Amino acid sequence: MSASDWFAVVSFSVALFALALALPMLAQLAGGGRVVFRASLVPAVGAAAAGISNLLEDALHVGVAFWFYIIGIVLTSLGLIVFALVLAVACRGRRRLLAAVPAATLVGLFLFENGGGVAIAAAWLTVGAISLCSPARMTSRAATTPQ
Repeated sequence: MSASDWFAVVSFSVALFALALALPMLAQLAGGGRVVFRASLVPAVGAAAAGISNLLEDALHVGVAFWFYIIGIVLTSLGLIVFALVLAVACRGRRRLLAAVPAATLVGLFLFENGGGVAIAAAWLTVGAISLCSPARMTSRAATTPQ
Protein backbone atom coordinates (compact mmCIF):
# COMPACT_ATOMS: atom_id res chain seq x y z
CA MET A 1 0.00 0.00 0.00
CA SER A 2 1.50 3.32 -1.07
CA ALA A 3 1.75 6.42 1.10
CA SER A 4 -1.06 8.11 -0.82
CA ASP A 5 -3.32 5.08 -0.26
CA TRP A 6 -2.58 5.22 3.46
CA PHE A 7 -3.36 8.93 3.49
CA ALA A 8 -6.66 8.36 1.68
CA VAL A 9 -7.73 5.56 4.05
CA VAL A 10 -6.76 7.43 7.20
CA SER A 11 -8.23 10.75 6.09
CA PHE A 12 -11.56 9.18 5.11
CA SER A 13 -11.71 7.34 8.43
CA VAL A 14 -10.90 10.54 10.32
CA ALA A 15 -13.64 12.32 8.37
CA LEU A 16 -16.12 9.62 9.42
CA PHE A 17 -15.04 9.99 13.06
CA ALA A 18 -15.42 13.77 12.81
CA LEU A 19 -18.91 13.29 11.37
CA ALA A 20 -19.78 11.03 14.30
CA LEU A 21 -18.79 13.80 16.70
CA ALA A 22 -20.33 16.66 14.72
CA LEU A 23 -23.85 15.28 14.23
CA PRO A 24 -24.87 15.44 17.92
CA MET A 25 -23.39 18.95 18.08
CA LEU A 26 -25.53 19.96 15.12
CA ALA A 27 -28.57 18.58 16.94
CA GLN A 28 -27.76 20.76 19.94
CA LEU A 29 -27.28 23.80 17.71
CA ALA A 30 -30.64 23.17 16.06
CA GLY A 31 -32.32 23.01 19.45
CA GLY A 32 -35.10 20.59 18.59
CA GLY A 33 -35.01 18.78 21.92
CA ARG A 34 -34.44 15.14 22.74
CA VAL A 35 -36.01 13.83 19.55
CA VAL A 36 -33.53 15.70 17.36
CA PHE A 37 -30.58 14.71 19.55
CA ARG A 38 -31.57 11.04 19.54
CA ALA A 39 -32.09 11.12 15.78
CA SER A 40 -28.53 12.43 15.43
CA LEU A 41 -27.11 9.48 17.35
CA VAL A 42 -28.12 6.91 14.71
CA PRO A 43 -25.96 8.28 11.88
CA ALA A 44 -23.25 9.15 14.41
CA VAL A 45 -22.96 5.52 15.54
CA GLY A 46 -23.00 4.39 11.91
CA ALA A 47 -20.23 6.84 10.97
CA ALA A 48 -18.06 5.73 13.90
CA ALA A 49 -18.56 2.06 13.00
CA ALA A 50 -17.78 2.77 9.34
CA GLY A 51 -14.64 4.70 10.30
CA ILE A 52 -13.30 1.88 12.47
CA SER A 53 -14.21 -0.73 9.88
CA ASN A 54 -12.59 1.28 7.08
CA LEU A 55 -9.32 1.37 9.02
CA LEU A 56 -9.48 -2.34 9.81
CA GLU A 57 -10.36 -3.38 6.29
CA ASP A 58 -8.19 -1.10 4.16
CA ALA A 59 -5.23 -0.39 6.43
CA LEU A 60 -4.91 -3.70 8.28
CA HIS A 61 -6.48 -5.95 5.61
CA VAL A 62 -9.03 -7.54 7.93
CA GLY A 63 -11.46 -8.92 5.34
CA VAL A 64 -14.49 -9.40 7.58
CA ALA A 65 -14.43 -5.68 8.46
CA PHE A 66 -15.82 -4.96 4.99
CA TRP A 67 -19.27 -6.13 6.08
CA PHE A 68 -19.17 -3.95 9.18
CA TYR A 69 -18.18 -1.04 6.95
CA ILE A 70 -21.21 -1.69 4.73
CA ILE A 71 -23.48 -1.89 7.79
CA GLY A 72 -21.99 1.35 9.13
CA ILE A 73 -22.41 3.21 5.85
CA VAL A 74 -26.01 1.99 5.44
CA LEU A 75 -26.79 3.01 9.03
CA THR A 76 -25.17 6.40 8.41
CA SER A 77 -27.05 6.93 5.15
CA LEU A 78 -30.46 5.98 6.50
CA GLY A 79 -29.75 7.89 9.70
CA LEU A 80 -28.84 11.05 7.78
CA ILE A 81 -32.14 10.85 5.90
CA VAL A 82 -34.11 10.47 9.13
CA PHE A 83 -32.05 13.16 10.87
CA ALA A 84 -32.68 15.63 8.04
CA LEU A 85 -36.42 14.93 8.17
CA VAL A 86 -36.54 15.25 11.95
CA LEU A 87 -34.65 18.56 11.78
CA ALA A 88 -37.06 19.86 9.15
CA VAL A 89 -40.11 18.89 11.19
CA ALA A 90 -39.05 19.42 14.81
CA CYS A 91 -37.13 22.69 14.51
CA ARG A 92 -38.71 26.09 14.23
CA GLY A 93 -38.02 29.10 12.05
CA ARG A 94 -34.74 29.42 10.24
CA ARG A 95 -33.28 26.50 12.19
CA ARG A 96 -35.21 24.21 9.82
CA LEU A 97 -32.68 25.15 7.16
CA LEU A 98 -30.10 23.13 9.12
CA ALA A 99 -31.80 20.05 7.66
CA ALA A 100 -29.82 20.79 4.49
CA VAL A 101 -26.59 19.87 6.27
CA PRO A 102 -27.26 16.14 6.77
CA ALA A 103 -28.81 16.06 3.30
CA ALA A 104 -25.69 17.62 1.74
CA THR A 105 -23.53 15.25 3.79
CA LEU A 106 -25.42 12.27 2.40
CA VAL A 107 -25.05 13.49 -1.17
CA GLY A 108 -21.38 14.19 -0.54
CA LEU A 109 -20.79 10.69 0.84
CA PHE A 110 -22.26 9.11 -2.28
CA LEU A 111 -20.31 11.44 -4.59
CA PHE A 112 -17.12 11.46 -2.53
CA GLU A 113 -14.88 10.23 -5.33
CA ASN A 114 -16.27 12.89 -7.70
CA GLY A 115 -15.83 15.92 -5.46
CA GLY A 116 -18.53 15.19 -2.89
CA GLY A 117 -16.14 16.24 -0.17
CA VAL A 118 -16.56 19.82 -1.38
CA ALA A 119 -20.33 19.64 -0.73
CA ILE A 120 -19.70 18.20 2.72
CA ALA A 121 -17.11 20.86 3.54
CA ALA A 122 -19.33 23.69 2.31
CA ALA A 123 -22.29 22.48 4.38
CA TRP A 124 -20.30 22.08 7.58
CA LEU A 125 -18.38 25.34 7.14
CA THR A 126 -21.73 27.09 6.80
CA VAL A 127 -22.88 25.51 10.06
CA GLY A 128 -19.67 26.68 11.70
CA ALA A 129 -20.30 30.23 10.53
CA ILE A 130 -23.90 30.09 11.74
CA SER A 131 -22.85 28.80 15.15
CA LEU A 132 -20.25 31.53 15.52
CA CYS A 133 -22.79 34.22 14.64
CA SER A 134 -25.75 32.82 16.56
CA PRO A 135 -27.38 35.30 18.96
CA ALA A 136 -27.56 32.69 21.75
CA ARG A 137 -23.80 32.22 21.59
CA MET A 138 -23.20 35.95 21.62
CA THR A 139 -25.54 36.40 24.58
CA SER A 140 -23.89 33.63 26.59
CA ARG A 141 -20.43 35.02 25.74
CA ALA A 142 -21.47 38.50 26.87
CA ALA A 143 -22.88 37.09 30.11
CA THR A 144 -19.65 35.27 30.98
CA THR A 145 -17.24 38.06 29.99
CA PRO A 146 -15.92 39.81 33.11
CA GLN A 147 -16.66 43.55 33.20
